[in-house]
Amino acid sequence: MEHLNVEAVAARLKAQSKERRKPRTYAQQRSVLDEHKYYLLGLDNLGCNGTQLQTWLAEQGITVARSTVNRWLHQNRQDG
Repeated sequence: MEHLNVEAVAARLKAQSKERRKPRTYAQQRSVLDEHKYYLLGLDNLGCNGTQLQTWLAEQGITVARSTVNRWLHQNRQDG
């Protein structure tokens, strides 16, 4: 059995992984919250907080963390 250079094998495997990786498509970058943008931003404008929006989403059958809702709001609010 020939002696393997562990570092060379690791470098080769990492290079192969990079070649196989494909860039994300637009659909993969979209959030499930985008489908409810009108309602989420409307409720936000009426003073609902992230926890209340999370509750509303759960009523719609969408399970999402409160931090995700807050991050989404921060990225999608018109006034910054």
